[in-house]
Amino acid sequence: MSQPLIVPSEQLAREAADWMARELEKALATKPRVSLALSGGNTPKPAYRMLADHKLPWERVDVYFVDERFVPPDHKDSNYLLVKQSLLEPLKLPDAQVFRMQGERTDRDAAARDYEKTLPAKLDVVLIGVGEDGHTASLMPGHPALQERTRRVLAVEQSAKPPPWRMTLTFPVLQGAGAVLGLVAGEGKRDAMRRILAGDMSLPASHVTNTQWMLDPAAHG
Repeated sequence: MSQPLIVPSEQLAREAADWMARELEKALATKPRVSLALSGGNTPKPAYRMLADHKLPWERVDVYFVDERFVPPDHKDSNYLLVKQSLLEPLKLPDAQVFRMQGERTDRDAAARDYEKTLPAKLDVVLIGVGEDGHTASLMPGHPALQERTRRVLAVEQSAKPPPWRMTLTFPVLQGAGAVLGLVAGEGKRDAMRRILAGDMSLPASHVTNTQWMLDPAAHG
């Protein structure tokens, strides 16, 4: 695991946007199309807005999702809606380049299996976060999904925060990605990040060992 990047809170969004843009540029230099997988949450939202300001060949970038709640795409809790408002709409990306998780579907396992079919063999750039309990994506402490090695996308039930059902990428996808940024802010994440950086493998986020963590001082402690 590389050393974490500690960034002043007021610069965190800009540094995260610049990091993602650099990694996308690296991937674009080697292949005709690249993939960007994003997470929801308040911490990355301003970074997405700033990423939209970067002059990249966006017509060659396909957008995927790390996880999603089982809610409709216009629901206030939808990760897709957050990314749509902060990145997709400013860029005017066509729907053909956006692969959202279909959280409105009632057959959750079928939705997860269908999403597996849309994924490229390897994601190029991924942004993840971490919860106060050390979860990342929707891979929760102690959940059987942590042991999954074959399926690339799962529908999982967890009760940390409502709604209980989520769709999530699994460890094989996250661990196999080209570049992973872990973006974390706030004092509430400090204990989890201390344990993750110390290699505490009881926390799910510790298993994504290819992550470049980027923290504000409050999260670092």
